[in-house]
Amino acid sequence: PMNQRSLLGPIAWILALQFFVVQAIAQAAWTTPFSLAHNMISDLARETCGPLFRAPAIEVACSPLHALMNVSIVANGLLIPLGAFLTRARWPDCRPMAVGLAMIALTAPGHLMVGLWPSDTGPTIHTLGAGSILALGNPGMIVVGYAAWGERRWHAVASLLLGLAGVAGTLLFLNDVGLGLGGMERVAFYPLTIWCGVQGIALVRQRHEVVLT
Repeated sequence: PMNQRSLLGPIAWILALQFFVVQAIAQAAWTTPFSLAHNMISDLARETCGPLFRAPAIEVACSPLHALMNVSIVANGLLIPLGAFLTRARWPDCRPMAVGLAMIALTAPGHLMVGLWPSDTGPTIHTLGAGSILALGNPGMIVVGYAAWGERRWHAVASLLLGLAGVAGTLLFLNDVGLGLGGMERVAFYPLTIWCGVQGIALVRQRHEVVLT
C-alpha cells in the first residue's frame, strides 16, 4: 500500500494539469471574442450569457462549455489535497513542510467554492473561494520551498519561483497592473496548478529511478 501511495499522490497532482486542457477546450467553444488579457478564467465557467465591460472588443461573456469548466475546477479541489496527503512521506519530515503542504491542501474548499458557485450566479462565495486559493496556495509553495531547500534543492527552487511568481501576480492583479486583468489573474492562479504538475512528474521519475536501482 505504501508503494502504491507513493505513485498515486504524484499522479493526482499530474492530473491537476487537466485544468489547462479544459480551459483550452472551453475557450475554443466560444463564439464571441475572447482575450487572455481581458477575459477572466471564471468567464469560461459562467452559467449565463451577459455583458462585460473590460475592453472594447470584450463585450459579452457566453461559455457553452461552462459546466465542463466548473467540473474541472471542482476536480482540482479534490486532486490537489489528495496529492498533498499521499506524497507527505516523500517530503522532508519537518514542521515547515507540514505547514506548507497543509496550506496547499487547504486550497480545496476554495476550489470547490469557485467551481460550485460561478462568478455570475454566486459572485460573493466565488470571490471568497478564489481569494482563499491565492492566500494559501502561493505562500504555501514558498513555505514548501523553504522547507525543502536543504534536502530537495530542485523541488525547492521550483517551489520558490512559482510561489513568488504567484504572489507577484496576485499583487499586480489586485492593482490591475501588467498584462490586463485576465492576464495578471492567470499569473496569480496558474503557478499552483503548474507546481502540482511539475512536482508530480518529478516524484514519479524519482520513484522510477529508485525502482530501477
